[in-house]
Amino acid sequence: MSENNQDVRILLLMVLLAAWAVVYGYSIYFLLTVSPQGDGVTRGLNRISGFLGWQGLAGIIAFACWGIGWAFARSSSIRRISAVPMAMALALLMVMVGMVLFSG
Repeated sequence: MSENNQDVRILLLMVLLAAWAVVYGYSIYFLLTVSPQGDGVTRGLNRISGFLGWQGLAGIIAFACWGIGWAFARSSSIRRISAVPMAMALALLMVMVGMVLFSG
């Protein structure tokens, strides 16, 4: 990998990691600040669907970060850092699947 190409990848990864952090943080902010709407069983579903929508976008960005980080050396810290958003997205997915299985 040429030096210039590697610098471009690092810059792109930094921009994507910043975008992921903003979207991830906003999803939590959205969940905590939006007032619940609806009646009965569906009360508050707007908060959950909004949270999951923003987390879906964060997951897409996390996948892009992981894909860019894959091009770096196996033992490099950049590659490990690029996998953190993907690990957090998979952890959230595992928690959701566990909640569905446990409740059923």
